[in-house]
Amino acid sequence: SDQFLRYSAFPRRYYNELKLLRNVGFNSVRVWGGGITETSAFYHAADALGILVYQEFWMTGDNNGRMAGSYDWPLDHDSYLTNTRDVIVRLRNHPSLAWYGGGNELYPIPSESSSLSSLTSPPKDIDDGLRSFITNLDGTRPYVSSSVTNPGDDFDPQRALGPRDGPYGILNEAQFFDRNPGLTAPVLSEEEVSSNVSPSDVSDVDSPGRNIGFQTEIGSVSHPELESLARFLSSNAIDSYPNCGVNDEHDASIHDEWSYFKYLPFAESNATASVDHICQFLYPPIVEDMIHHRMDSVEDWNWAAQLAQYFQYKALYEGYSHRMFEYYSALYLWKSSSPSPTLRGALYDWFLSTSGGYWGARAGLGGGSSVKIVLNLRDWTVRIVNASPLDVSATSVLWTAYSLDGTFVSSGHMAITHLIVGDSVTHLDDTLPWMGGDETSPILGEHNLQTVLIYRFEMSYSQTSSSRYNSGNYANAMNEYFLTDPSNSDNNHRQSRFSLLGALRKLLPRINLQTICELSDDGDGVVCTILNPQEMHVAIMAKLSLVNNPHYAGEDSRILPTFFSDNYITLLPGESRNVNISHGGEGMVCSEGVVRIIKSTKLINVAIDGWNVQHSTFPVSCDEAVVVVQ
Repeated sequence: SDQFLRYSAFPRRYYNELKLLRNVGFNSVRVWGGGITETSAFYHAADALGILVYQEFWMTGDNNGRMAGSYDWPLDHDSYLTNTRDVIVRLRNHPSLAWYGGGNELYPIPSESSSLSSLTSPPKDIDDGLRSFITNLDGTRPYVSSSVTNPGDDFDPQRALGPRDGPYGILNEAQFFDRNPGLTAPVLSEEEVSSNVSPSDVSDVDSPGRNIGFQTEIGSVSHPELESLARFLSSNAIDSYPNCGVNDEHDASIHDEWSYFKYLPFAESNATASVDHICQFLYPPIVEDMIHHRMDSVEDWNWAAQLAQYFQYKALYEGYSHRMFEYYSALYLWKSSSPSPTLRGALYDWFLSTSGGYWGARAGLGGGSSVKIVLNLRDWTVRIVNASPLDVSATSVLWTAYSLDGTFVSSGHMAITHLIVGDSVTHLDDTLPWMGGDETSPILGEHNLQTVLIYRFEMSYSQTSSSRYNSGNYANAMNEYFLTDPSNSDNNHRQSRFSLLGALRKLLPRINLQTICELSDDGDGVVCTILNPQEMHVAIMAKLSLVNNPHYAGEDSRILPTFFSDNYITLLPGESRNVNISHGGEGMVCSEGVVRIIKSTKLINVAIDGWNVQHSTFPVSCDEAVVVVQ
């Protein structure tokens, strides 16, 4: 929750953070071995929210010999084991505790290589002691010595969850649909890479030591919303936001404060001609000499960063889930939380404000549904992911393509020919066609930009019990994508693929959304209905915030944390969406027909903004009644 444990005595902080993770779609969290054993308040919150915990003990390859430090550490093995014993006794009655890990990225003893026991971690006596304690004092949970070990013959699935982890930078979204995203297939050890071994030289390509099945950590970019940046960056640093094309965190074009807070560039550092995912939205588009270009304002930069994160994390989770139960069994994100103000690896920031990446991850995990439609961005085929134990019955998937002015372009059906069994992924036979052309946007021809289409996928289905009788539980699955011509896959085309979105933001008036917010019928929150009243133009990534009113100029007026049923919402012309909002802090009270925070004179408003949405603030209406929003 906080790197200095400043919130360790605040149960509500733990509850709010774990609730954010549960709401995004996570069912498990990992407590990293380079940190601590979490507090009782943390475990009580995990118990209440139904989140499983992978708890590691206090070792990491960063200082226990593998990358640095010594294989003999810790210095006092007896004291270390005494502490681990106490922890097992303290945690063993928490239902959220799933299993124990010896540590992060260690080098556990190879099963048949005892001669290497002096160069292993955890040290053998500690590893044996942990196994004995867990067997005798707990007896109900597994133990694994390390999160990962090495690819190839060194990998032992009895002692590590995977052969390796990572990567930790931004990728071309299509890469997430390859095996071992961002890595080679099969994966290679560092020694093999340094010896110029090629994946084609490997004979055991399908062995567990050559592919990631249990992904213990993968990471990507992180960029808090602008209001949060202003809380920890100086105004000078904010005005010095990075140039396009930066692919080194210590590049001369990055302000010292951005580097201090570990800015991770949005440029693909391993590409021959790097693509900057923020500057894909730049209008006029750029193809060459990227380093000398910038977004026109920090507001544009921030919004492009939110959209880039949305697309990145959505593709990450869809890429892994579309091969779940076949290639993969689990995926952990490094990091989901933010233990300090930072510009790296988090879906929400230290102030508990969610980013575009959070909502992209939620969309990639089904948007709250266990049944989801996934488009493979590598080959444009469609999968149905059923993460429920119940079977699903459906006849087809409907796809519809729209231009960015909301005009219908084309549609079609993809047949589903058999029952979608529980805990499975069904591959459909059809390939999605590209329906774009210059006629699909009124400003394409004038400005020579790539076509961007919105593809919507919808499927009506019913869930059936194990006896195959219809349970009567009918539901709808929906997903959407902003797509460009797949034949334009070279880096020059990809660098400018979303310039049409930039043109919409820069050249056309912002869309005014109609928003009505009132207390929910049960009095436990706020319900907002947002409507795009335009006859033309799509409202792109509309974002809601709960804010105080009045507030001082320049003050961050957001009420944090706030939990939304949906956010970063795209609305076609005439389309509306209901959003449920609740607050994780003080309660609310009705006063003279409006809502305010208890013990405060400030009113609660809902603010709405978006990529091409006019910023507006709306009051929350209510009857004269007292409500407490949990």
